[in-house]
Amino acid sequence: MSDVKKSLSSDAFWLKTLFIVLFSIVYRILDIVVLLLVIVQWGFNLTTGSVNPALNDFSDGLARYIAQIVRYVTGNNETKPFPFTDWPTTRDQPTEE
Repeated sequence: MSDVKKSLSSDAFWLKTLFIVLFSIVYRILDIVVLLLVIVQWGFNLTTGSVNPALNDFSDGLARYIAQIVRYVTGNNETKPFPFTDWPTTRDQPTEE
């Protein structure tokens, strides 16, 4: 029981809780953004016969960002997502190692 008491009195615990709540809200907002991207890409594909490359690149980065958020809020990764780190790169961009 002392571990629970220690966690409840820890500033780090409450700060992480705050970030989890904030990133969960961002995740829900991005859910709407993804829906809008789907509609716009569908319309673009309907009118031109192909997807918009700029939107495609953005949606790839967005998908990677959403994955980072999910990993952080579920405790699989301790690294906070953007804006605390760089925006995720797309598949076509080389990553620096």
